[in-house]
Amino acid sequence: MKIAVILGSPRLESNSGKLAQAAVSALSGRNPEVETFRLNDLRYRGCQGCFGCKTKAAFCVLKDDLARVLSAVAAADLAIVASPVYIGEITAQLKGFIDRSFSWYKPDFKSSSEPSRLDPGKKLIFVLTQGNPDREAYGRALDAYLAYFGSHGFKAVPFVATVGTDDLASAHPGLLEEIAALARDL
Repeated sequence: MKIAVILGSPRLESNSGKLAQAAVSALSGRNPEVETFRLNDLRYRGCQGCFGCKTKAAFCVLKDDLARVLSAVAAADLAIVASPVYIGEITAQLKGFIDRSFSWYKPDFKSSSEPSRLDPGKKLIFVLTQGNPDREAYGRALDAYLAYFGSHGFKAVPFVATVGTDDLASAHPGLLEEIAALARDL
C-alpha cells in the first residue's frame, strides 16, 4: 500500500499534522510505503493557467518541488491531505497544491465521462482542523474539495476537528483514536 501525506500547515507540530500521522500509524501493520510532504518546506509556484498539461505534457509542465508531490499522490493508494482552516479556508500552501493538481485532468476533461488521468479507486482522508466549534462552519469549502477529489476517482472521507491551537493530546485525546479508527476502516 502506497500512502502520500500532504501537510498544508506552516506549523511544524500542527494539530492537522498530528492527526494525519495518527492515521498513518494506524496502518503501520499493513507495512505501507509512506511519503510525507510538508508543503511549507517546498519551493513551488501556483498554477500558471498555461494549459501545458493539456497540450504539451501528460502532467504539469512546471519543474519544481511540487512535481514530486503530484506524482506521489497519483501513484498512491491512499492520500491523506491535512490543513488547518485559515480565514474560513484551507491554507494557501494546500490551495497551491490543489490548483496544480488540475494537471491530473485529461485534455478533454470537460466532455469526458472519465475526466481524470488518475486510476480510479484511490482513497482520501481530508483532515481539517479549525478553531470554530461549529464543525459545519466551513462545510461548503470542504464539500467543494471533496467533490474535486471525487472527480479524480478518490473515495474521499472528511475528518473535521474543532481544536484550534489547543494541544491535541491533552485537550482532545479521543480525536487521535477517532482518526486511527477511520483509517483502519478504509
